[in-house]
Amino acid sequence: MIMRLAQSLGYEVVEVDDGDGTLAVGGHDGASALRVGWRPLIVEGYTGSGSIDRFAIRTRDARHRESLRDMRERLRGPDRDADPVALAAPILRLLQPGAYGVRRWPDANVHIEPFGENRSAWWYPYEAIGTEGTAVIPTDHWPPLDDATVGEYADEIRRGRRPLAVLLRSEPPGDEQDCAAFLIDGHHKLAAYRRTDTAPHFLDIARLADRRPCEPEDLRAVIGGDGKLEQSAANLMQYLEHAGR
Repeated sequence: MIMRLAQSLGYEVVEVDDGDGTLAVGGHDGASALRVGWRPLIVEGYTGSGSIDRFAIRTRDARHRESLRDMRERLRGPDRDADPVALAAPILRLLQPGAYGVRRWPDANVHIEPFGENRSAWWYPYEAIGTEGTAVIPTDHWPPLDDATVGEYADEIRRGRRPLAVLLRSEPPGDEQDCAAFLIDGHHKLAAYRRTDTAPHFLDIARLADRRPCEPEDLRAVIGGDGKLEQSAANLMQYLEHAGR
């Protein structure tokens, strides 16, 4: 079923046999975790508050984000190659073994959900303004700090180039109006698309696996004992614990 969904959305299915697992996404959309260096960086899911609001929580440990910045140097590569699997090769080598879908996603419809001071981001799917399409969860500063680099990409976009930012998600989007993806590379590119009022282009990678939520330990790790976040995430935690029995 998930393979057919991926193919219907334009993903090319590829089997990763030799990935080292230093970059991993687990769970299903609405209860997924991004892990970097075998440690949870971000967990996203539904609050379970009786509404349809969703949230994401990021670890307080800055070393995780620094590890991802170092890893981005391994993600650099030409974005003019027409073959999305070839473009994704440096990323696929970092993922845990398994099946993935890879596609170019041009003119994407997304909204960006940055983290606040309490390490959380909140949004409501299906709202008429501001949250149409896929929720993109940044893994680094948003907006990005280097405005000069944003300006350089903006100039390229105005000249007709379409550089690819990179998304990693736990599964193909069953409902594009209510799904989330992690932005693992291309924060400056995405900011440049917004600056030029141009729909962004992505290299989009989706894990293809049985539809199970992430582990409750992932959520505990990113909460890190914060009482307010524990309260906010209580319903999601209950769901994760029940699913793991």
